[in-house]
Amino acid sequence: MNTQPVFAQTQSVQIETNIALFSEKFLGVKNRHRHSNNGIARIDFRYDSKNLLSQLSLNYIGDEKYSLDGSYLEHTSGITTFGIGSIDRHWSFSNNTSLILSDNARPTKSIYLKLENKFKYDWLPSEANWSFEAFNGFTEGAFNNTRSMMAGVRAVLTPVEGLNFELVQTGQWGGRGQRSGISALGAALFLDTNAGLNSNINKMAGFGISYKIPFTIMPLRIYGQTIGEDEAGNIPSCLAYLVGLEWENTKIKYPTIFGIEAVDTRIDETTNGYCGPNTMYNNDTYDYTNYGKTMGAEIDTEGTSLGLFVRSQISQKINIELSTKSVTINDKNWSGNRLSSKRQSGLINSLNASLRKNNIKFNGSIYYQGINLDKANIKNSLGIGFSSSVIF
Repeated sequence: MNTQPVFAQTQSVQIETNIALFSEKFLGVKNRHRHSNNGIARIDFRYDSKNLLSQLSLNYIGDEKYSLDGSYLEHTSGITTFGIGSIDRHWSFSNNTSLILSDNARPTKSIYLKLENKFKYDWLPSEANWSFEAFNGFTEGAFNNTRSMMAGVRAVLTPVEGLNFELVQTGQWGGRGQRSGISALGAALFLDTNAGLNSNINKMAGFGISYKIPFTIMPLRIYGQTIGEDEAGNIPSCLAYLVGLEWENTKIKYPTIFGIEAVDTRIDETTNGYCGPNTMYNNDTYDYTNYGKTMGAEIDTEGTSLGLFVRSQISQKINIELSTKSVTINDKNWSGNRLSSKRQSGLINSLNASLRKNNIKFNGSIYYQGINLDKANIKNSLGIGFSSSVIF
C-alpha cells in the first residue's frame, strides 16, 4: 500500500475500498472474507503520523449486518505501542494456520500492549531481537451465548537470524455471573487456574518454533506449534499439534515456495480422564469461539489436515497460490461439533491468483470441497470467488 503525505512529511491519509463475492461457503477462507457466500464490502480510512496510527474500517458482512472489524487506534513511543481496537491476530509461525489465535473467527474488541526491541549486546549477533504482546478483550457467544472476556500474551525470541521461538497463552474469563475483578484477570494471565475461586477460567498455552536454514546450505524452513487445552501444574496438557516445511526455489527469477503442513486437533484420553476426544477448543464453562467460529484452527476440535501448497510470484504484478488439503472433521462423530454432526473426510482444493497494478488489486479463486459440513452450511461443491480493492 502506498500512502501520500497530505499534511506534512510525517503525516498521511489513505482510503481503501474492497468488495468480495463468493459463490459458495468455503472452509478456511482468509483475508477477512469470513462470510464467504455473501457479498462483502469494506472501506478503510487510515491516518498515520509520527507516533500515531489509526484506522476506521466500515464492513458490510452480509445478511444486513455491519461491523467495525479492523478498526484501531495505536500510539507508539520508543519500543512500546499501546492500542485499542478490533484487529486480527495470527499467533503462529505458519502462514496458513494457528492452533491458538488465527483469522478464522472475527477479531476480538480489545486493548493491547506491544513491545519490540533488538538486543544490544556485543556477545549476541546483531539480528537477535525480541517482541511481546498482551491484550484483553471481549468475545461474543463463548459463554452461554453471551459476552465474556479473553486475555492473551505472546513472547517471541529471535536469538540468531532465521531462528524464532514463541511462547503463547490465552485465558477466557469473566462473563455473566463469573468473577471479573483484577484477581481473575491476573489468574487468566499468570496463575494456576485448576482449582480455587478462578477454576472456571479456560486457559490455552503452548510454544512454537521456526528455523530457516541458510540459503548457502539449503533453502528450507521448518516450523511447528503445540498448544494445550488444559494445564497441569502450570504446564500445558491435552496437546494439539501443527508442523510444516517450506522449500524456496532460488534458481528462478521470481520466488516460488513449496510447502507441506499437517494439523491435528485430536486428543487422546488420559489416565485421569482430564483429556479426551473433543477436548480441544471446548471447556466446561467456555467455548473457544467468537461469533460462533473457532478462534484457532478452522478444522475445529477432533480434526486433521494434511496440505500441500505452492506460492509463486510469476511476474512483478501477478501472484498465484495452489493448494490441496486432505481433511477430516469430527473424527469421533460427536453430535456437538460446531462444523458437522458426523464424521466427514475429503479433499479441499483451491487456486488463487492476484494481480496488482498501481493502487488497484484483483483476486480470483476457484475451489472445490469434497465434504459436507451441515452445522457450518458448507456443501460438497465447486465454487468461485472474486475480490478487488482500490487504494486512494
